[in-house]
This record gives sequence, C-alpha cells and structure tokens, in this order.
Amino acid sequence: MGSYIYTNWRGKQFVIDERFIADMKKRISVDDGADSNDLAYLTPEILMEMIPIMERFERCRQLEEMWDGPGNQSGR
Repeated sequence: MGSYIYTNWRGKQFVIDERFIADMKKRISVDDGADSNDLAYLTPEILMEMIPIMERFERCRQLEEMWDGPGNQSGR
C-alpha cells in the first residue's frame, strides 16, 4: 500500500496513507456508529478514487445551502 498526495479544489494538499485511513475509520465509526468491518475495504488507493467524487458532491451541497440560506434574496 502506498502513500499519495491529494490536492483539493482549493489547492490544499493531504497525505493519504494508512495512518490517514486509520484516523478516518475511527472518526467515521465514532460519528456514525459504523462497524470497523463496514470500513475494511477502505484503503489509500480506494480513497484516492473516491475523494474527487465526494468533494464534488460536498461542494454542490455547500452551494445549495448557501443559496437556500437566510441571506438569499433570489427567492429560490
């Protein structure tokens, strides 16, 4: 298993390695009540494939919240 550098849309870089995956699994299982067996498939390689997709969905969600927020005057 390798170590990868992921650069997000803002130019911030993250090292995606086994330690990152282990920390992510801990956070997910604590926050969502997931079982560690549910996350056994998660590897740095898999995450490198998933992150760009997840980031696009998160950016869309954030934009929708911003558009629907209290400061929106467009009536959307």
